[in-house]
Amino acid sequence: MCRGVEEHIPNLTAAYVHPGTFLRRSLEQHTGRFDRVIREALVVVHIGTNDVASGLSPAAIVGQMEALIDQIQHGHAEPLYVAVCSIVPRPVDNEWTRPTVRETNRGFRQLCQQKDDCIYLPTGTPFLY
Repeated sequence: MCRGVEEHIPNLTAAYVHPGTFLRRSLEQHTGRFDRVIREALVVVHIGTNDVASGLSPAAIVGQMEALIDQIQHGHAEPLYVAVCSIVPRPVDNEWTRPTVRETNRGFRQLCQQKDDCIYLPTGTPFLY
């Protein structure tokens, strides 16, 4: 989703693009990159579509997002602000995945309201249009 983002955002430090990934895989493989951040930063997380498609429940997806946020923010002296993007509904969503997307996005919003230095970005509509 982020290919070419460097061209549009001045002073962007890094953009990590992992197409086809899952929250659990990102938690296990990609959070080590944030150990290199040495001052306050904004981390934008756009992930979860593949988790919905795999059949995970909204509660499981939100729980894994919480673990990912905690791991990203863990151990930093200065704040790492996290912006969680909503899951974008897809044309291939059906009667099972559509409600999962809606419920997961509600869960992401509630999670971000409860956590320090975290905001929810309702990006579904802008991404679709």
